[in-house]
Amino acid sequence: MGYIRLEKDSDGIVELIFDQPGKSVNTMGRDYDEAMRATVVELQAMVEAGGVKGIYVRSGKPGQFFAGGDIKEMLEMDLKPSEAKKTEMYEGVMATKAPLRTLETLGVPVAVGLNGPALGGGFEIALACHHRVAINGVQIGLPEAMIGLMPGAGGVVRMTYLLGMQEAIGLISQGKRLKAAQALEKGLLHELASDEADMHAKAKAWIKGNPDAKQVWDQDGYQMPGGGPDEPANQGLTFFGPANVMVQTKNLMPAQNAIFACVVDAARVDFDTAQKIEGRYFLSLLLDQTARNMMTAFFVQMEALNKGASRPAVAERFTCKKLGIIGAGQMGAGIATIAAQKGISVVLKDISQENADRGKSYADAFFTKGIAKGKVTENKKAECMALIKASADYADLSDCDMVIEAVFEDRKVKAAVTKDTEAVIESSSVFATNTSALPISELAEASVRPANFIGMHFFSPAEKMPLVEIIRGKLTSDEALAKAFDLAQQLGKTPIVVNDAAGFFTTRVIGTTISQGGIMLEEGVNPVLIESAARDNGSPIGPLGAIDEISQETAYKNGKQAKADVEAQGKVWEDNAVSRVLDRMVNEFGRRGKVHGGGYYAYPEGGQKHLWPGLKDAFAPNGYKEIPYEDVKDRLTFCQSLEAVRAMEEGVIENVGDGNIGSIMGIGFPAQTGGVYQAINAYGLREFVARAQELEAKYGSDFAVPKLLLDRAKDNALFL
Repeated sequence: MGYIRLEKDSDGIVELIFDQPGKSVNTMGRDYDEAMRATVVELQAMVEAGGVKGIYVRSGKPGQFFAGGDIKEMLEMDLKPSEAKKTEMYEGVMATKAPLRTLETLGVPVAVGLNGPALGGGFEIALACHHRVAINGVQIGLPEAMIGLMPGAGGVVRMTYLLGMQEAIGLISQGKRLKAAQALEKGLLHELASDEADMHAKAKAWIKGNPDAKQVWDQDGYQMPGGGPDEPANQGLTFFGPANVMVQTKNLMPAQNAIFACVVDAARVDFDTAQKIEGRYFLSLLLDQTARNMMTAFFVQMEALNKGASRPAVAERFTCKKLGIIGAGQMGAGIATIAAQKGISVVLKDISQENADRGKSYADAFFTKGIAKGKVTENKKAECMALIKASADYADLSDCDMVIEAVFEDRKVKAAVTKDTEAVIESSSVFATNTSALPISELAEASVRPANFIGMHFFSPAEKMPLVEIIRGKLTSDEALAKAFDLAQQLGKTPIVVNDAAGFFTTRVIGTTISQGGIMLEEGVNPVLIESAARDNGSPIGPLGAIDEISQETAYKNGKQAKADVEAQGKVWEDNAVSRVLDRMVNEFGRRGKVHGGGYYAYPEGGQKHLWPGLKDAFAPNGYKEIPYEDVKDRLTFCQSLEAVRAMEEGVIENVGDGNIGSIMGIGFPAQTGGVYQAINAYGLREFVARAQELEAKYGSDFAVPKLLLDRAKDNALFL
C-alpha cells in the first residue's frame, strides 16, 4: 500500500487519502514528497480527462490528520553543506511546495477534512485547499517557531495572503495552536463538524456547490487584508517590528526574525515569488545550529520523554482517582488546583481546618481568574472546587491512591508527616515527598514502606510550571516510580527521572549559576553586568534575581544545614564565597529576599524592581572589577553544563533528554541551546573543553572538566 491512495466516488469526487505505511500518523518527509508529486500528476490527468467534480483531501488514520514535517530526517542534514549541495537542498524545498500549488490550481474545487490535529506541514496542506472542514475540538496551527524553524511548505505565504501581515506574524512567530472553534473565528477554517461522517458530508456538499472555487489570492482583484508593507497602517509594524522582535527574543531566536522578514517580503511580491522567498528563509533556518538544538530537545527528546523513555517497564498504567496532599501552602494548594482541574478527587490536608480552607481558597482564586480571562466556565469552576476537600484530619487520607507531602523543608517535620500518613493509608499507596534538595533516601528512613516512598519535585507555581522532577530513592520500587511518572503525566506535566543525591539534578545545576552570581559579586563584578549577561544568554532571570525569588534567608538556612550535615559526617566544612555573601546579606544588611522586603533587588511598592544601591558599597567600595563580558556570560552557563556532566558521571541522571528538558523547563537554561548537554554538543566538545579550561585557569575549580567530558571529547562522542 502506498502513502497516498485516490478513490473516486459516484459523484465524481476524488478522495486523496493520506495513509503513511508503518506509522500511526502521517509525516511530511521523503516518502510524502515522492507520493505527492506522483499523485498530483495523476490528478492532473484525471481532471484533463473529465468527470472529476472536485477533490476531497483527508486522512486514512483514525483521529489523526497529519503530524507535520519529519524532524528526524531534518536532523540528519549537514549544517555546513557545499554551495552545490545547498542549491540542491533549496530545489528540494521548492519541489515540496510545488504539488500543493498544483493542487490548488487544478481548476476544480478542493476541500479538506481535518479529523485530528493539523499542525505544521499538516496545516500547510490544509491551507492549500479551498475549503477547510474540521471536527470540533481538533487543534490546528503552525508551531514550527517553537522548535527554531518556520513553515516551509507555503504556510507563511498562504497565512499572510489569507489573514494579512499583522495577524500572520503574530500567529506564526508565536507558534500558536488554535482549537477548531478559534480557527473558525479567525477565518483559518470554514466549517466545523461533529464527527467524521459529518465532516465528509459537509466537505463533499461544499465541493458540489462550488464548482468554480479558487483560492482568494488567485481571484481577480485580490487585495491583501490590511494592505501591504507600505500602507500607513502597516508602517509602524515594518519600521519598529524588527527591533521589537529582537528585544523580545534577545536576538537569540533566528526563527522569529526570519518569520517577520518573510511575511514582510512576501507581502511585497506576487504569490509565486513569495513562495521562493519563503523557501530561502526556511533553508537558512534548517541550516542554523539553533534550530538543530531546539528540534533535538523540543521534538525528539520531548517526544521520547512523553512516550515514557524514563518510565520503568511496568506494564499497567496508573490512574489516580483520589490524591492526598499534605500541606496547604502555595505549593500544596497549587498541586491540588491542577489535580482538580484534571478531574482528580483531592484531599487537601493541613495542621488546622483554617489552614486547609485557606489552601482551598487559593484554588478558588485561580479558577475565578480563569473565568475573567474566558478560560474557565462557572460550571467548570464549580466541578473543580467540589473535587477538593479541605481537611485537618489524617483519616480523610485513608482511601487515597497516592499522597504528596508538601510541607516545610525540615527533615523532622517531614518524618512526622510520613509516619502519621502511613498509619492511615493503604499499604499499596505511594507516598511522595515534594522537596527541592533533601535526599530522598534519608527521608525514606522515616517510612515503614520505603519501596513506596519517592520524591516528586514540583516547581513553583505548581499550577503553571510544566515540569516535575521525580527522584528515585535507593529503595524505591519500579512500581512506585511508574505510578509517580503516570501521575505527573495525568496532571499534564512533563516528568523527568533522576536518582537520589544532594540537590538531585535541577537544584544542583541551577545552584551553580546562582553561586557564580554570588562569587562574581564578592569579586567586585558589577551586578548589572551579572544580571544582563544572564538575560543576554537567554535566561529568563539573572542569578541575583533568582536567589531573591527563592529568598536569601532560605538559602542561608539551607547553607547552615549543609554545613551541619558535613560536620556530622566528621568532615571539615570549607567556607566559600556564596556562604559569605549570604551571611552578609542576611545578618549584616538584613536583605533576606523578595518575600522579606528585598534582597539583591529593591521592590518598591507600586514601582519597578531595581538592584539595591547598597551593593556597590557592600562589595565594591573601591570600584567595580573589570572582567570580559564574554567571561561573565560563559561563567553563568558553563558552570551548569559542567555540573550536569558531573551529575551524569555520578549516575544521578541517566537520560540526556531528561537533563536537557529539565534544565530548560525547570530552571530556565537558555532554550535556544537545547539544554545543558546539547549546549556542549553545539559548542563542540573539544572546543567546550578548551574554553572550560580557560575559565578554570582564570576563575577556579568550578570550571574543572569532568573525566566523562574529557573522554567524550577525545572521541567527539556527543551527548545523545
